[in-house]
Amino acid sequence: MAEDEEKKEELSTDEAAELERLLDDTGGGEAPAGGLKGKLQKILANKMLLMIFGGVLILIIGAGVFFLTSDKEAEVVPVEEQAVEEEVKEDEEEFKVKKVNIYKLEPFFLPILDNGKETGQYISVSANLLLSNAVLDQDLNKVLPLVRKNIYNILRRKRPADFNLKRARTEERIKQEILTASNALLLSGTGTITDVFFSHFMVK
Repeated sequence: MAEDEEKKEELSTDEAAELERLLDDTGGGEAPAGGLKGKLQKILANKMLLMIFGGVLILIIGAGVFFLTSDKEAEVVPVEEQAVEEEVKEDEEEFKVKKVNIYKLEPFFLPILDNGKETGQYISVSANLLLSNAVLDQDLNKVLPLVRKNIYNILRRKRPADFNLKRARTEERIKQEILTASNALLLSGTGTITDVFFSHFMVK
């Protein structure tokens, strides 16, 4: 009985050794984890890690490049916009028209006399006074009847020959006479009439 038990134990030991040898040759019972399949799984697992790591790295690099280039563009665009705005302001200042203060007089209509006699001709004039400031028109309103009287006298003294020969020179002389006579009526320090414009000047 004891011998049979020893044989059984030896067989079981031999069987165990045989089993181990067979397992080593074929990859064994736990071969899937440590054999060819296990190595493939490790490589695949490492590739997955590499791919994940590579993907994350690409995303980080891409984000860095994006932020760097967007910062440069953000810096460049305001400078360009500022330059355009400055050019627009300069253009506006160049084309900005100065406010002109003009005092419009009622038209003058009177006959042209020659040695106190009517010639059948008449003169029709609409004059506008260019003022040096905006408040001068209030002072001008106070002396307006005298201004009109002076202009009427200036025009009445002209002869037909004044309008027939060198009319442009006559108009210029009338302007200067109106300026002198009108400025003499204004209070000093309030401003001056700087020019006279004829919107209508007709001799018929």
